[in-house]
Amino acid sequence: MTIADLVAAPDRQQAPLKTLAHVEFQLRVLGLLCAAAAGGPTTLTTPGSLDLWYRYITLQRGSLGCDTCQSAALDVADSINAEVATGMSIRQMRNQVFHGGPDPENVDLDALHQVVSANADRIVAVHAHGHVTQLEPFFIPVHGELAALNDYSEGSATYWPRRGLATDITRPEILDALQKLGPQGGDRLLESFALDIQKDLRGFAERDSIHTLVVPPQPIVARWDLRTSGGTIRRVDRFEMNVDHARIWQSESGPKPYKAFLAGICNWELLKERLLEELEEQVKLESQISEELFPDLKRHVPNVPARVRVADGLFGDGSDVTITQACERITARTGIYSSYTNLITLTGEAGSGKTHSLLQFARESLSHSGELDPLAIYISSSGTSANSLDTLLDARMARTRILDKSSVLALCRAGLAILVIDGFDELLGFRTYDNPLTGLRPILDELRGKGTVILSARSSYSEARLRQNLELHAALDWPPYVTTLELLPWQPKQLRELTSHLSVEAAGKNTSPEIRQLLTTPFFCLAFAAWARSEKPLEFLQFVVETYLQRERRKLAGQGGIELFGSGALADIFSEVAELIARNAVPEISEEDLELAASQALARELTKEEKRRLVALCGMSAEWAEDDLSFKFTHLAIAEQFLARQVARLPLDQAASLLFSVPVSALCAQLIVSIWRTEHGGVPTELIAALQERVTAAQPYDRRLPGAISLGELWAKVHGIGDGPRTARRITVEDLELGGSGRVSLEEAHIQNLAVGPGVELLLTSSHVDRLDLSKSSGAALVGDSYKQVLELLTQSELAVGQSRIKHVLGLTEDTAHDVSEIDNYFKSNLALARGPIIVSSRDFAPEEDSRLTWVLDYGLAAWQGFVRRMHEEGKITLEKVNASGRRKVRLRATEKFHKQ
Repeated sequence: MTIADLVAAPDRQQAPLKTLAHVEFQLRVLGLLCAAAAGGPTTLTTPGSLDLWYRYITLQRGSLGCDTCQSAALDVADSINAEVATGMSIRQMRNQVFHGGPDPENVDLDALHQVVSANADRIVAVHAHGHVTQLEPFFIPVHGELAALNDYSEGSATYWPRRGLATDITRPEILDALQKLGPQGGDRLLESFALDIQKDLRGFAERDSIHTLVVPPQPIVARWDLRTSGGTIRRVDRFEMNVDHARIWQSESGPKPYKAFLAGICNWELLKERLLEELEEQVKLESQISEELFPDLKRHVPNVPARVRVADGLFGDGSDVTITQACERITARTGIYSSYTNLITLTGEAGSGKTHSLLQFARESLSHSGELDPLAIYISSSGTSANSLDTLLDARMARTRILDKSSVLALCRAGLAILVIDGFDELLGFRTYDNPLTGLRPILDELRGKGTVILSARSSYSEARLRQNLELHAALDWPPYVTTLELLPWQPKQLRELTSHLSVEAAGKNTSPEIRQLLTTPFFCLAFAAWARSEKPLEFLQFVVETYLQRERRKLAGQGGIELFGSGALADIFSEVAELIARNAVPEISEEDLELAASQALARELTKEEKRRLVALCGMSAEWAEDDLSFKFTHLAIAEQFLARQVARLPLDQAASLLFSVPVSALCAQLIVSIWRTEHGGVPTELIAALQERVTAAQPYDRRLPGAISLGELWAKVHGIGDGPRTARRITVEDLELGGSGRVSLEEAHIQNLAVGPGVELLLTSSHVDRLDLSKSSGAALVGDSYKQVLELLTQSELAVGQSRIKHVLGLTEDTAHDVSEIDNYFKSNLALARGPIIVSSRDFAPEEDSRLTWVLDYGLAAWQGFVRRMHEEGKITLEKVNASGRRKVRLRATEKFHKQ
């Protein structure tokens, strides 16, 4: 697209209102050409109104360099005084319409079209005369089309194409070029507000009906058409900012918060009713599987509150809290503008109660009496054929007949809604599992550094993938701040609370240690209660499998009632399916793969009758995906159990090969240990040895190697607690508790949380530990220079961060004056641990009301300022301006990965 395309006259059939807007766009293009022709600093004001562009062209046309072009420019500017209706010029008509007045009558369409046609010819001639040698940064290509500068701030620039929506640009070279040219800003906060209004209205307005007027210090005027079930309603709304920079809507009944405006246009109370209706269907669906597996049991189960571990200081003290308390604190922070989207990941093993907890959170938010308290909009990926968040949001919101993706994100940006995506790792499916940012980035771009999103995933493996992906894409325009909530295992007290209502004794001394460790998730606690009540002569895990399969046999009877598959055969089929799903790293398989798994399990070809009935498996949920049926387990805890069963039934070499290729979760590892003990009469030490041999020989080695993750989880379950010396090499594990006695040697290990008991010595070699917990032990437990491989050290008295503080806590250094290297190492360690952007004041680099950055001030503000300046001068940190209200802010972006110091 060229300048000629930008300014070309529209069709005569176009509505007068749009043609009036095009006249203003023509003046903008010409004004920007005048600024570009000057070849240096400019006095133009962005975004600029019709009158501002008229004055700018009149005063700056001299930069065009010849009388002919200057005269043409003046004619274009004066065209706004042309009369196109009786006694009314383009300027008068435009001001009347965009200030909320009635649409003009008796418009001379021929005269109006003649003005825009003549303007287009003059502007094209001016550009063709060659006074402008460089269009950038006033005009740049966006998505293959030329676009004109609309607004500019420290953190981003907005460009308008001829048609379509404005686009935010954060390219450093464009922002630097604009800064050198120095466009003026009339009222940046008001202009940013106007841009947000335009974006928010897209989810509620008729296409191309939004027109805004920004003429500071007057209120913003928005003229638009609201979509309703009964048709469209023409609206004119006015907005302003008060002395505290709060966003205000001038309603007919007086000033109200901007949130009240958005709540009003989405029919707030009706929206809550419809969302609650849909949510009750989700609640019913969520309980269906457990009720089918354990009839007459779940209805008697009390609501036992789950507890979560918070990964950082988002909530102040960072201590463990109930899931209800965590959600309350998330809600309380929703309205705080922090220059980045808060991305909350809720992780937990299959069956740990993630879905139940999120459904309860959403239900409570929709039932809350507070008028403008944020809603939790619950979106489940379960049972959907959508393969992106975009399609999933539109599909889930269509039933409300009020919201779509754009309007949901508008509510999120304003702090009126929290978007909850349950089963994010399931949604990623075939295409983006290894690159979760691909699925999430469109949402982050639309949120523009605002709002709160909660994602749930089966385990923190998926969450870790997301964080690693964010680190690898450091140039993301709107990087979120990631906070992890990890559902904690149930404690014996919670199990007793559940079983006391079921007349069942909680797991006692006669219950094996492996089973007791399994009773840390609601699913297996419920299964345990059902097993205890049934009094069947089966092992606990055999009972769970048998209960799950008994429905299948009834559904798979052949002709004459003959049973096609027995329990053993059906369990073998599911075990093969679990392996196939795990190897593919996706939650579903095709019909062809389902038949293949069955053939492998039975060691023969299936009959036509068996193939026909196989797809009726109730234990596998059939869905349509890209014109083919796909199948997945209806409960992930069962999927984990069948995968563990497959590992235990395979020959040793094949089992080690499977674990080397597939990263198993902590739950699956525990199930492997339990099933292995039943099948082989002991713990899987030989399996761990075979897997260790494969991982040790792996070249090149990466800590994200699936085999290293499987080895870490299994080693933790079998050798974590024991007596005597123990050694592991190249294990990757999130939580490792070392108990018993003896020396534990870990080489090339990567561990997030490592706890050492009182009888253990620890030797770390070439390892990396995010947090080492010695609160139940002492510094004497560390052998040699193991402390050098630790980022954080937790003792009974404090949490030490960085090598200098860790050495001081261990008594390895004297308390001397802090030198520059110590300070730098401390800050580098904290930057390495950061889970999101570091946003600070551009003037003094101080954090602003962010509890996660309190470490910045640990050595005093002057020390932090000196560190930032040194790193900036050395090119190790860049300072990127961000769009934010209040004091100007910058984002610190490391040009190299800071490691522990």
